[in-house]
Amino acid sequence: GTGEITTTKKFSFESNSPEMKLLYDVGLILDLRSQSERDELKAKKWMVNAPGGKFVTKNFERNNSGSDNYEQGRTKEEKQRIVYRIDVLSPQRLFDYMSKSWLSSAPQRTKYMFNVAFNSQGLHEMRMDILNEKGLKGLYEAIIETSNAELFACLTAIVEYLESTQNDTGNRSKGGVVVHCVQGKDRTGLVIMLCQSILGVSDDIIISDYHVSEKLLNRNGSAAATMAASSARKGGSVPKGKLSREIFSGSPAEAMAFTLKLIRGKYGSINNYLDSIGFDKGWRDRFISVSKSAVKSKNTK
Repeated sequence: GTGEITTTKKFSFESNSPEMKLLYDVGLILDLRSQSERDELKAKKWMVNAPGGKFVTKNFERNNSGSDNYEQGRTKEEKQRIVYRIDVLSPQRLFDYMSKSWLSSAPQRTKYMFNVAFNSQGLHEMRMDILNEKGLKGLYEAIIETSNAELFACLTAIVEYLESTQNDTGNRSKGGVVVHCVQGKDRTGLVIMLCQSILGVSDDIIISDYHVSEKLLNRNGSAAATMAASSARKGGSVPKGKLSREIFSGSPAEAMAFTLKLIRGKYGSINNYLDSIGFDKGWRDRFISVSKSAVKSKNTK
């Protein structure tokens, strides 16, 4: 319905799939993946043939005034059906943050810098070991601290798009917004957490909603895989030098609880963090206003 924000893992391209039916009500899709995670041939196919009209793409780029603003330079058609691509998890930013914040001892820092200069395989293995040690909590910390421009772009795009659907009576779309990444829980989960926080949703509900993804993922996986993931996150056997898929699977409640606590511990409040990335009170008021209008519009149908 009008103004709804939906999260999803990935689209099924079958014509009768729930995802394709959802597209009838959607005018903005935030694609939070990196370029290497996309299948461009499939993307072009479904965007051209999407129910309700084709989609066009827009790419967010840092330090590019022509791409930073969702509304800037867009045609009338683009304002109706758009996939906005925003790389929320940049490997380069992640590894830069790792080198500055997660190397806990002088010997570790020395080894890391040696690998940067002389041993690319050793560097890769060291990075994977550090990521496994930090887990989802560390991943979310890195996104929060290094993707401020991208998170700001996500939030402002939602506001500007929903405002445009209310102000433009000729807009074909119904104001729906989809947010997705690869598994629909990490990058997507953080964007949705910020949206919920702006709207005054309690931590308990935010954490519970985030944890629903784990239940859905477990339902689609085997019992053995679920147990392996739980064991790995609790400090079980982890392969050296390789990224542990088990550690980063699921959406354990403690990962989101940690993230909320981390933001408040460093910034004082979620609103203070939002101020720091540029999504200030003026933006938040607009977000709240357009969300209330969307709910009112939906309830009157």
